[in-house]
Amino acid sequence: MALMEVLPSHIVPVRLMFRIKPLQTLGPRSFSGKQQVGVTDSGYWVASLAEFPIVHRDQILDWRGIVASLEGMAGDLVVGPFDDLRAPTFGSFPPVITGIPHSDGAKFSDGSGYSQSTIRITLAGDLPLRATSAVVTVHQAGALRRGMYFSVYDGLRPSLHIITKTPEISGDQATIQFRPPLRFPVKSGETVDFATPKAVMNLASSDEGALDLDMGRWGRPSLELVESWNGL
Repeated sequence: MALMEVLPSHIVPVRLMFRIKPLQTLGPRSFSGKQQVGVTDSGYWVASLAEFPIVHRDQILDWRGIVASLEGMAGDLVVGPFDDLRAPTFGSFPPVITGIPHSDGAKFSDGSGYSQSTIRITLAGDLPLRATSAVVTVHQAGALRRGMYFSVYDGLRPSLHIITKTPEISGDQATIQFRPPLRFPVKSGETVDFATPKAVMNLASSDEGALDLDMGRWGRPSLELVESWNGL
């Protein structure tokens, strides 16, 4: 399996776009200008992450190290759509609480603590490969809405999806329709991550990630990404 890097939390883009690029074939145009469109698959994720403000020493070093370790288009980068503002938050809590100390009140040597999601949703049944719908059990969350992102996991590998239709609610369970199709089977009871959804992506070209530093001190690089198929 290819190397997998995770984008650190202190490296965040100013502008971003995640979308599913459909796989389609186009027929010839008629005299009226119309063209038949055939859908061959539900597509794959592409993303544009633009103008990362890289201004601190740690950001510069981490950026350089990540881009170098990806070896162009070969390595995998775990990155999310940065969509905290639209997560199904519970009450007034944020999607994730950070800085939680150990039981004795101490934190890690770098001053950080544990993180804990305030959104708790699990699968109510097994999901096969290529599934596009699921029943989930909502233990603690706000309303689920069409257009929300979520991830499920195969070990440490996330698969990113988006709800495409208004969920059907019955008690503490919700039936959701989503795209793209599930990349791997997932067992009942597994976590459905609406708090910190992530995708596994590759650089769209070997030239991505170049960091030009103004006066050797700061830069605003960008990334074009495509969904990774490494390990699937």
